[in-house]
Amino acid sequence: MLLEIREKAQGWFAWIIVILITIPFALWGIQSYLGVGKEPVVASVNGDEITQRQVDEEARHLREQLRQRLGKAYRPEMFTDKALRKEVVEQLIEKVLLRQTAREWKLRVGDDQLRQYIRSLPYFQKNGRFDIQAYNIAVRNQGMSQRGFEESVRQDLVMDQLKRGVAVSAIATDNEINEWLRLRDQRRKVAWLRVSGSKLVGDYKPSDEEIKSYYEEHKKRWLIPERVKVAYILLDPETVSAGVKVTEEALRDYWREHQGEFKVPEERRVRHILVAVPQNADDEAVAKARNKAEAFYKRLKKGESFEKLAREASDDPGSKEKGGDLGWISPGIMPEAFEKAAYALKKGEISQPVRTPFGFHIILVDGIRNGGKGDFEKLRGQIEAAYRRQQAEREIFDKSEKLADLTYENPDELTTAAEALGVKVRESDWFDRRGGKGPLASPKVVAAAFSEDVLGEGHNSELIELDEDRVLVLRVVDHEEERIPPLDKIKSQVRQAVVRAKAAELAAREGEKLANRVESGETTLEKIAKEKGWKFGQTDFIGRNDTHLPPEVVAKAFHLPRPADGKPSVAAVSLAMGDEAVLVVSAVKDGDPGKLGDKERKQVAQALAGRKGAAQFRLLVRYLKSKAKIERK
Repeated sequence: MLLEIREKAQGWFAWIIVILITIPFALWGIQSYLGVGKEPVVASVNGDEITQRQVDEEARHLREQLRQRLGKAYRPEMFTDKALRKEVVEQLIEKVLLRQTAREWKLRVGDDQLRQYIRSLPYFQKNGRFDIQAYNIAVRNQGMSQRGFEESVRQDLVMDQLKRGVAVSAIATDNEINEWLRLRDQRRKVAWLRVSGSKLVGDYKPSDEEIKSYYEEHKKRWLIPERVKVAYILLDPETVSAGVKVTEEALRDYWREHQGEFKVPEERRVRHILVAVPQNADDEAVAKARNKAEAFYKRLKKGESFEKLAREASDDPGSKEKGGDLGWISPGIMPEAFEKAAYALKKGEISQPVRTPFGFHIILVDGIRNGGKGDFEKLRGQIEAAYRRQQAEREIFDKSEKLADLTYENPDELTTAAEALGVKVRESDWFDRRGGKGPLASPKVVAAAFSEDVLGEGHNSELIELDEDRVLVLRVVDHEEERIPPLDKIKSQVRQAVVRAKAAELAAREGEKLANRVESGETTLEKIAKEKGWKFGQTDFIGRNDTHLPPEVVAKAFHLPRPADGKPSVAAVSLAMGDEAVLVVSAVKDGDPGKLGDKERKQVAQALAGRKGAAQFRLLVRYLKSKAKIERK
């Protein structure tokens, strides 16, 4: 055909070809002059445009940052394209505004400063020195020229200069520091009463109409998300080691080469006396427990029987009746501080009080059994497990390559690969985009299972590297779309929800009524608790991070106004499980800024100044936005 065109492309026929080719090019040129084929604009800021391509690139970068930052907690469905793009557009608007402001304020970054900054970036360095090849490759991978990349960095440095100029200039005054410390370390005296929703609701039975109405109003609550079942092949040291051939000679050779790994650890028989104190207890409770433990230690040093004192005073119910005897321990069993103290003692010696998450321990070493070289027969199980793992780690790489090849060559089944590798095809339970159990919890697995190629086309996934020595290939064997089950399938669950809602409603109403009665002086929480048989609690002064009370009670207690004119502050607050709490704050003690050392005070001042600076910068951005001409397309 080309030969025919060439032969006939002479005279009038040649002119027709030229005209046919020229017209589209001419029109394309006119189109470019008229701007008809221009890139779509998403927004403009004081005349500067933000294009769709910029938004796409920034959205992709933001998603990747979120994936790296959140790791296994990353869930694609949490960050929809619509939400991400909306966030990105606002970020780009602010970026353009700041660039315009920096230009208006005549902020600059010189070539030397730019060059020095780029040379300092670790991903452009090799063996601690700037590597021009690494730099060129990185810039090229971003689809940019050196000049374009350097201008982009220059703009970022200028905007950072602007931000730091505002944020770093903030200072925290002494009055601000003192006020913050008074509030941070403030303590409040709280009494509270739990209003039981379950007692108020009694044997209430909702009607079918109430159940149906509640179901219709709260349908999304029963939504079952899209989910899949997958078949998969997992290669990990445990799986591969099962197929490793083991001989007596190989095991003995391995044992000789790794005898240092199979030494019998030194064991110690210990007793202890525990003075329990929660890990998150306040300073006062910790000091009280420490003093108590030190008093016990002094009594023991004077010759009192350790066993007798343990039976009388220890807070450990498991060892108390045995005179504090914990039996023989070896390294890795007890908390680190306990173990360190126990292994520092000689037989018959007693330790000073040692703090662990459980409280303060006084430790007595009753006996010592020396470790030493492990006997092959006694340790055979451990030696074989270690040998199998070592061989498996060597085999995993080769088997992984084979798995990838076989599952690619047989894209619609896993059996061939499993038989060739001598492993089983496993099958999962249902899981949604939040992930499954074990290796199926990985975001990489979720992304593969719900991908178009695997879910839509029915193919095997590519090889998924979970970590250094675990790989997996999967295929979807069953799939359910997002759905709301019919009422008859979940009627009992809806009924329970209606009862809980009724209980919460009655408890809230009763709580509000009781709070009004207490506030008026008609009654007290203690009297109500005795009348109703409800739980009542009264604390000494608590801090903002107290864990002895429900968090809702603590939060509400510190939101209430200070008691004034001898009159306490009273309020009601909803709790979990349909209950309500009525609380009374009767006294407030502010924190004492004078107790803080110079070093900690300086740290507080820096933190407050940082917050203040960040807030001032946010105000600047809001001001610039309010004055700018911004059009969102």
